Amino acid sequence: MRIVGLMKTTLLDYPGKVASTIFTGGCNFRCPYCHNGDLVLNHTTMEPYSEEEIFSHLNKRKNILNGVCITGGEPTLQSELPEFIRKVKTLNLLVKLDTNGTNPAMLRSLLEEGLLDYVAMDIKHCRSKYNDVACMNPLDIQSIEDSV
Repeated sequence: MRIVGLMKTTLLDYPGKVASTIFTGGCNFRCPYCHNGDLVLNHTTMEPYSEEEIFSHLNKRKNILNGVCITGGEPTLQSELPEFIRKVKTLNLLVKLDTNGTNPAMLRSLLEEGLLDYVAMDIKHCRSKYNDVACMNPLDIQSIEDSV
């Protein structure tokens, strides 16, 4: 999985938990206000973390951490996401996923397999303004509604 950022400890990203936040690169939206713009637009030039680096960190802190927050960019664009989360779960850590909801099939699969403990879905705007705000035209709003 392409991981381009790591916040080793956060008390904010996973409500009520001590967590590490993992940032994936790439997103299918181009929101002009995105606070992770580099992860969206420049992720291919960023030096990725290896899974070994990530799991070395998580293993060292597994007695301090309650969970892992996986965000981006848009994590569900990563086909390796389910397998990555399975590995995280072997450490008895909770998993929070931040998503824009455009991949309901993956989200459903992750939930049905019991891999997610918390999902935060960013709803950008009302139906009539969604394309304008996400800067995607056309945008399949039905996929987002299916994720809800």
